[in-house]
Amino acid sequence: MPEFTTTGLVSLLIRVLQDEAPHLVRQLERPDPMDGAILPDGLKRHLVDRVAAEQGTGLLLSVGQHLKRADETPTFSVLARRQSPQTLAGKWMRLERYFHSSHRTRIEMDGTNAWACIRESEGAPASQGENCLIAGVLLGLASLIGLEQVRLEIGGAVYTPEALRAVNLPPEQTVSRFRILWSGQAQGDTAFGREADHRPISDRLADTLAGDIGRVWKIADAARLLALSSRSLQRRLTAEQRTFSGVLRRARMRVATRYLSEGQVGLAEIGYCCGYADQAHFQRDFLRAANVTPGVFRTLARGGQPGAG
Repeated sequence: MPEFTTTGLVSLLIRVLQDEAPHLVRQLERPDPMDGAILPDGLKRHLVDRVAAEQGTGLLLSVGQHLKRADETPTFSVLARRQSPQTLAGKWMRLERYFHSSHRTRIEMDGTNAWACIRESEGAPASQGENCLIAGVLLGLASLIGLEQVRLEIGGAVYTPEALRAVNLPPEQTVSRFRILWSGQAQGDTAFGREADHRPISDRLADTLAGDIGRVWKIADAARLLALSSRSLQRRLTAEQRTFSGVLRRARMRVATRYLSEGQVGLAEIGYCCGYADQAHFQRDFLRAANVTPGVFRTLARGGQPGAG
């Protein structure tokens, strides 16, 4: 299977290098995430390895401190939404699976205030530079969701975000294992729906799910945010002749049709942003709900004729 990486990550890396080491990207055009969600992984790997060789690992570790400059990328908007560390970890691991990354990160909670991260590969292992880039991005995301005093631990040494640029790891330190640390209690998902809201529960549930549609939703998570037990939510949905999976599909379609109608986001990225496990699942679900494929819907929504060339 071909190896891919996200366009948004490559675009962010090139944008940072244009400021920090412009000679490395003088001949490169920064890819537009709106033109396609994925790129061949070889481009990123070649660029990352060159940065590591010429600039050291600190520049790659610090890329995650520039994530606010990736606001044009829907994927990063989904990842940066305020949420619990567990939810963010799940989104990141789904991202790597969704885009068929050959190098993936297993993230596990290590107590209440840390992630233990292990980089795993199908085939040849990721380079030191690639691992540093991902470690830095995950640290940056932890800051964006509101975790306090985040730090990166590599080989027993702990670094603050401000210190990353000066870090130059020895070549034998692969960074295949690292930890993200933060202080205080882990932030939970924000509960809402406790105020009087007399709309049907299926409408309230759809709004809740659509508010963070990029996560993998479970009925227990949604019920808690609606100040209900799972059993109560299920019972009230049944009374309205609705199901949790049906309302979830409705919420996903709401967001997907908005992306398809209003923007230039690629179909693959829309599927990820709407919480699907893979592009095929998105295509099937959309066809089931709308009776047309996402591509045909986009054409029709913009006044075109399917098949017209």
